Amino acid sequence: MRVPTDVIRSVNNLRRALEAAVLDLELLRRFVAVVDTRSFTIAARELRISQPALSQGIARLERELGCRLVERNRRDPSTGVLVTAAGATLLPEALALIAAAERAEARTRRAASSPRRQVITIGFSPGTPPALLDAALTSGADGIEVVAVQLAWGREHEALVDGSADLALLQYPLGAELPQCVLRELARVDRVALLPVDHPLAARPEVRLADLAGEPILDPGFEDGPVGFRELWLGLPRPEAAPIGRVVGPPKATVDEMYAFVAAHRGMAITTAAVPDVYQRGDVVARRIVDLDAVALGLGLLAGDRRAGVLRTASAMVERITAQGG
Repeated sequence: MRVPTDVIRSVNNLRRALEAAVLDLELLRRFVAVVDTRSFTIAARELRISQPALSQGIARLERELGCRLVERNRRDPSTGVLVTAAGATLLPEALALIAAAERAEARTRRAASSPRRQVITIGFSPGTPPALLDAALTSGADGIEVVAVQLAWGREHEALVDGSADLALLQYPLGAELPQCVLRELARVDRVALLPVDHPLAARPEVRLADLAGEPILDPGFEDGPVGFRELWLGLPRPEAAPIGRVVGPPKATVDEMYAFVAAHRGMAITTAAVPDVYQRGDVVARRIVDLDAVALGLGLLAGDRRAGVLRTASAMVERITAQGG
């Protein structure tokens, strides 16, 4: 029984990435457990290991990375373990690596149990319109199983290149190009400002960049991402009369984190109108930014990918979306 080459490629890429980073998945799981529970005692109990073994694992991870990730709160132990800035930065990366490993294992097991059925993985980011995701999941032909995997913001291009996703639904600047990838635009959507419900601008039906001048804004990440992506979510370039405010980090990886940032009055955030269409909370409002270009919603695949199943799935999805009118 032969395992498909795309599954082998995903597993090999994941292994190389872990070896290059000198990180152990088990150590990352222990780190995530400590952060989630804010307690070495509770984390050890949930992981079913001894507390000394957990402490030694965290210490080893910190040695390998050369920085402190968590600290015990000596002044007020009742508040639990404190996460350092380095730990907060590692957390979304650790979650992504763990999820990638679990997906690779699941895909391998599915391939082994059904060798004649090809599995096509479609990665999507938070805020993907349900219509696009539904079209993706129903675009598999006979002998093809389509599975969807949620990616952290900014991981779509990386997922295509490293093989952890065969196709990706993503948001990108109009006319943008992705290295090594082909993009097919499926729809366009406006950009909106997320603001606390008691913000002075919240009473307006829409806003302009000049209204947002100097407002603190969520750091979108993408420092090493494709050209134009970081600027897209910062609303750049801006008119001279509408300067950008302080960029507040660290970047957020989920919709919940982004909304929590805004609700806490840390600053505003720029996203697409597709996000508040499917996610709302009473203490945050979304207001269209009238002088920003729309964002493209599209399907990406690796340039040169000639696998029949991938191409058939991509074509079926594009046809389905086109027939629905975007």
